[in-house]
Amino acid sequence: MNFFVEKNVARTFIVSAVALGLAACSVSTDYDKQVGAQNARAVEMQMGVYDKNEMEAYVQQIGARLVSHIENPEFEFQFKIVDDAIPNAFALPGGYIFVSRGLLSLVNNEDELACVMAHEIIHVTERHSVKQMQSSVLPGLVELPGNIVGGVINEDLGDLINAPITTSNSLLMAGYSRGHESEADRLGIQLAAKAGYDPLAMNSILSRLNRAVEIQTKQESEKSYFDSHPYTPDRVSDVEKEAKALNVAELAPIHKDFVSQIDGLLVGENPGKGLFREQTFLQPDMKFVIDFPEEWQTVNQAAAVAAVDKEQDAAVVLSIASNEFSAKEHALRFQNELKRRYNMELDVDEKKLGWGNSIYSITLTNEQKQGTSYMTRGWINLGIDTYQIVTISTEDKQKVANDSASTFRPMSEEELASITQLELKVVDAKQGETIDTVYKESNSKTSAEMLAVMNAVDEAEALKSGDKVKVIVEAPYK
Repeated sequence: MNFFVEKNVARTFIVSAVALGLAACSVSTDYDKQVGAQNARAVEMQMGVYDKNEMEAYVQQIGARLVSHIENPEFEFQFKIVDDAIPNAFALPGGYIFVSRGLLSLVNNEDELACVMAHEIIHVTERHSVKQMQSSVLPGLVELPGNIVGGVINEDLGDLINAPITTSNSLLMAGYSRGHESEADRLGIQLAAKAGYDPLAMNSILSRLNRAVEIQTKQESEKSYFDSHPYTPDRVSDVEKEAKALNVAELAPIHKDFVSQIDGLLVGENPGKGLFREQTFLQPDMKFVIDFPEEWQTVNQAAAVAAVDKEQDAAVVLSIASNEFSAKEHALRFQNELKRRYNMELDVDEKKLGWGNSIYSITLTNEQKQGTSYMTRGWINLGIDTYQIVTISTEDKQKVANDSASTFRPMSEEELASITQLELKVVDAKQGETIDTVYKESNSKTSAEMLAVMNAVDEAEALKSGDKVKVIVEAPYK
């Protein structure tokens, strides 16, 4: 299954495209392992992994049980939770299985999660990716700003900048064919049954996922589990028919109470990755703030945060620099490198900022027929960390870009205290309560309709005393 890369998210490095035109039978499984390992590293770097309350260890236990029922497995499987709010699961060649925390929030028992994971395992064992994809990674790269970068710095000098500027570098895989999806469903529930899981749980989670997507997309259109293989009544019907012929092994679940295992699960945006409030970016873990120019497109990625003018002829990029040197030392080293390698003698500019620290920068100028363009590379210290701020602009936008860089500042206690996160909380229902009652009493931050879907009950259904109910609450960022 394809994994979702959030819209407007930039990537700081390019994963090389790998042609997969050959049929699976013409390449060894070593190929799957190589491609899978390469892309798994990219997934973890770009999306991040999530391990609240040792949830990843639980997911790995389920995966290990499923894999133990594969005859002569060709791959060593790895199972990870990705830090993504979108309900999703996907497999990479070679045995890399990922589920999102967004998917976990919709799962209500171990059988459902096991069926989804078994489906993804089959994609790996049957080598569907190698059979289907034209390329394992297909970055769509747009260098920013494309019309001036090449003129400002040559390729060698560009290597000195540790925050490459790219957008739309999406790690995407082609969707599986209908035949591959049917095979993954059929063999997946067979595998789940051998491992002691109810194969019909596949239909339960598929139906819930479909309903959740329908509710969410009323407000906004986002990619999800069903972008790569749509939910269809035929698919559910086929699973139901196949399940009737299966014998389920009598094995106890690893955890009888799945819902309690996900108590405290982060839901929605992860503030730890930083967040935008209009054009202001706040990073609570690193405790800094920066304001980007009005109406510029903003991007937040693992290694950098940036803003780009709509004409793509100006950009501001903030990234972490090596703490081995101070901001001033970084600037002096860059100055010396320019002189040594390119015989360029440029001054280091020191600008004192309002909160006390200085930004040390060097500006390169390029004059062409279409006008003058600039690249300013600067460094600034905040606490024990050193940050790099690169601005690239045409002459008329140089002040706007540099003024934005100068807004970099420590986060105030008030700003830090204002940051909250959404968490899944498990509460015990009272006899006769309904989801609507629980919704109101818990002050849940998602609708009663969505809570009913998440908990697999009707909104008007009377709950029993002690029933575990998932709600979404707002909590201070931890």
